[in-house]
Amino acid sequence: MASSARARGLGAELRQLRKSANLEAQDVGSRLGWSKSTMSRAESGARRIDEADVSAILAIIGVTGQERERLLNMAREIDQPGWWETSDSGLPAQLKALLSFEKDAVRISEGAVTLVPGLLQTASYTRALMLGGGVPEDAVEARVAVRRGRQDIIFQKNPVELTALVDEGVLMREIGGPEIMSEQLRYLADTAELPNVDMRLLPFSAHPGVDGSFLLLDFPKVRSIVHIEHHRSSAFLDEPDDVAAYARLRDNLMSTACNPEHTVRTLKAYAEKWESESS
Repeated sequence: MASSARARGLGAELRQLRKSANLEAQDVGSRLGWSKSTMSRAESGARRIDEADVSAILAIIGVTGQERERLLNMAREIDQPGWWETSDSGLPAQLKALLSFEKDAVRISEGAVTLVPGLLQTASYTRALMLGGGVPEDAVEARVAVRRGRQDIIFQKNPVELTALVDEGVLMREIGGPEIMSEQLRYLADTAELPNVDMRLLPFSAHPGVDGSFLLLDFPKVRSIVHIEHHRSSAFLDEPDDVAAYARLRDNLMSTACNPEHTVRTLKAYAEKWESESS
């Protein structure tokens, strides 16, 4: 299953580690007896790599200790469906893979039932969210920068198509205070006007059956992936039946959501409400 989420995630991590070691793909590939294209396919997940391959790559780029063992374990389980990881750091354990998948996706659909989607958060909202969640102050700004950096895919020359389904409760849940909420909702309203963004509000009157947030990523040549995240664990789901279930959920949410024009009006109305509370 060379195109599984686990294989593609492993490849993405190896690519990032290689770049951090200031090595070119051709340099590493030649030491393995591989062509540049073979190395590229391994890093994209298109070529299956086993534990011995990964061990050799890690030796070349100088990865040791617990990080080496974690990546070798990924290689051992590369054919297993799905991919769960837990983390004590407060950051998604699969962040490198998520960043890579988001950059490769042509369409991203996000269902947000508790918080503003990560791809649409302002820096102030993210900062308040992290501080309120107990992230150490000296680590907050780096994490804010990572989250903001993820948003480049929305504004670049060939941007991703983003479908954002936001529960109305998100607009009422105070994060950081009225001024931050007003700024965040104004930002959502402005972003919703972009041609590549389809933002829909899920009103309180709707009961679509969603029980948690999710991220559905569609790619041009490989099968789609779903990412779900909890407090200390996250997962990529890539089995066709699992992905299809979330695609149906997205479509069901779209059928019960407000249209884009009503969504923008509601965002602006809630922004004005928060502004009145901050004055």
